Amino acid sequence: MAWPPGEHLENVIAQVRLVLEDVNIVRHDISQVRAILDIEGRWRDYRIIVSEIHRTERDVRYAYYVLDRTNQLIHAFDNSPDNVAIKQRYGTQWKNHLHEEIPHQHHSDGTLTMTPEPITFTTFIAWLEMELQ
Repeated sequence: MAWPPGEHLENVIAQVRLVLEDVNIVRHDISQVRAILDIEGRWRDYRIIVSEIHRTERDVRYAYYVLDRTNQLIHAFDNSPDNVAIKQRYGTQWKNHLHEEIPHQHHSDGTLTMTPEPITFTTFIAWLEMELQ
């Protein structure tokens, strides 16, 4: 992504406002080396949390959460370093990959599956509309 990411973040905010209700921008902060966007909102009966961290020297770190009315996790997509995801991908060599960011999905039953590629907010919304009708 080209730096600075201001235009991208403004596009995400505009998309969020089109799709979610009761939108609250929790953090929107841009510096010389990173930009952070944290937004909460409601989609149907679900609480949605959107978080993106853009860094000058690395890929975007993201997390998109779907919670129910009692704030219990329904699904989450992120690429944060996760030992379960690292072990799934690398098996016995997992310790050589600590702190690696791997795209994955968390399910309400506690299981985790790999996603074939990083998720964007647009992809996340398409998933919501298809899977949580």
